[in-house]
Amino acid sequence: MGLGAKEADVWRGAMIMRRRKGFTLIEVLVAISIISLLMAILLPALDKAKDLARGTVCKSNLRNYSIAVMLYLEDNDDMFCDPDMCYFGQIGPFPVEAGQTNHLHLRWCNGDVYLREHPEYGGTLFPYIKEARAFICPTFKRMATGASQDHFYTDYGHQIGNYLPWYNYTMNAYLGSTNSSVQNSVVRRSYEVLQPSETYSFTEESPLVDTRYSVSGLNDTFMVPGSDSMIAEWLNHPTVNGSHHSIKPGPTGVGAFWDVIAGFHHAPTSDWLAGKGSCSFLDGHVGAHTRLETFPLAWPK
Repeated sequence: MGLGAKEADVWRGAMIMRRRKGFTLIEVLVAISIISLLMAILLPALDKAKDLARGTVCKSNLRNYSIAVMLYLEDNDDMFCDPDMCYFGQIGPFPVEAGQTNHLHLRWCNGDVYLREHPEYGGTLFPYIKEARAFICPTFKRMATGASQDHFYTDYGHQIGNYLPWYNYTMNAYLGSTNSSVQNSVVRRSYEVLQPSETYSFTEESPLVDTRYSVSGLNDTFMVPGSDSMIAEWLNHPTVNGSHHSIKPGPTGVGAFWDVIAGFHHAPTSDWLAGKGSCSFLDGHVGAHTRLETFPLAWPK
């Protein structure tokens, strides 16, 4: 028996609704293409926003370091602390570092001497920075969760039982150092610095190494582009002619430095060393600078 007109309409409606429950292959492909296009547009913007946010946190951390240095100078007759002792109370190994080779160069990632949990190991500047929000840049923390390319870590990092990257802000070695390698370059008191607004007290280093520009990655609290003898050669270099502002590391400069400013902020995706690193200056401001500016902004003379 055939369907009446009313029943036929109901049947056709049901079939249409059934067909509309799904998508055709073409509709699915178009939807995927649109979603992929939107993700391609949005993800770089989100990554950039995250990088800017992490950079802001890093600058805030270093602003606290600027304040700490100012307070320390005020309490200590304008004399800088020794960069080797700014975090830790001794250069020799603590009991928890017994048996470690080059323990001093592994402290940045040794969780057993993490000062937030072990303030008893704190050095001369630690009482002033212990209230700082953090001792480490959040971008650095993400980068260093695997390992470091620094030669000390490569050779001896396996001796660390509690791997925990917890600091990457290091002190300008030309301020207050007792290290014999920089005795002609060091200044003891803040008023000896000719341009406080152009001399950083602390900067950040990277766990990555590009040997065209630097010998080391982060490995201690001592941020030093080079020794007295290296500086003397640099100032007499034909491309420099006595201007410290022209002293740059790398193939087109005066050769590799020992240490350079980190480059992972605002860096090209293909090169985590080609961006900028945050620096806290003696006048209190914080800025971002490239590795090429490492020595001009470190040299207090």
